[in-house]
Amino acid sequence: MLNLVPYPEYEVDLALCKSIQKRYGKSFYAGTVFLSKEQRDATFVLYAFFRLPDEYVDTFFADKKDIALAKLTEWNIAWKKCFDGEDFEIAQTEKMVLRATAHIFHLYGIPFEYSQSFLKAMIQDTSKNRYATYKELEEYMYGSASVVGLMMTYILCSTDSRFKTDNAYRTLLLQKAQALGEAFQMTNFLRDIGEDYTDRDRIYMPKEDMLKYGVTENEIKNKNVTLHFVDMMKYEFEKTKALYVVADEGIELLPVRASRGIRVARALYSKILDKIEESKYDSLTRRVSVSKFKKIIITLSTLIRSILK
Repeated sequence: MLNLVPYPEYEVDLALCKSIQKRYGKSFYAGTVFLSKEQRDATFVLYAFFRLPDEYVDTFFADKKDIALAKLTEWNIAWKKCFDGEDFEIAQTEKMVLRATAHIFHLYGIPFEYSQSFLKAMIQDTSKNRYATYKELEEYMYGSASVVGLMMTYILCSTDSRFKTDNAYRTLLLQKAQALGEAFQMTNFLRDIGEDYTDRDRIYMPKEDMLKYGVTENEIKNKNVTLHFVDMMKYEFEKTKALYVVADEGIELLPVRASRGIRVARALYSKILDKIEESKYDSLTRRVSVSKFKKIIITLSTLIRSILK
């Protein structure tokens, strides 16, 4: 039986994870302030675990895929050993994040296979940059985003006795959480089409959808916001909005305090879709964002509505 009591360096490791999320996860960070301290700390740790591998692929070694793959392989080997309580070697920052993550996984009973699905998706980013069908994209999004929602559900429902004892209830919540993770990821993809192509030579829009609306890769390359492109965007928007509707059904089932934070994160993310619509679906020449003032307004109004429900 592994010792689930925080190890001596836990508070220092946790502080590092907090700094990583505060720096990179602005929209997600806003939602965590409504969680309990224990849940908030666990979220900080998971975010750091997700962020560092993502940075290997998209920032640190974006133009050196072989190095990115080597770093991800090193990370995964160290992670497996850390999870099993074995000695492992890796750079100090990574070691601190992995130690904290192993503690959180064991404390909340998060399935280890979720982490493997996530790392598989990160490794896939080093070699795959086009997707033929939406089903193929869904398989990628399961690892890159949906498992984030699944892991978070274990944390958010840690005080929910039904989640621990009612298999049907737990399965339903996990299905809705998977939809929310996919909705967040699709929102990112729709916002970043131009940036993903220019900076990473990636097109996440399924080839079958591009063909359906007559959108060519050259249009994306040349940043031409054609009527065909707008029609495709509207189609993808409807799919993404449907995912938010499914996810909302799960948010209603969460414990009250936990649901408030997720409602805020959901409201902030879905506002990105509104901003893209306001830009006439131009995600090729610009990358929309929600202003800090608007985020505050959304956060407060979402919180008030949740309290008055």
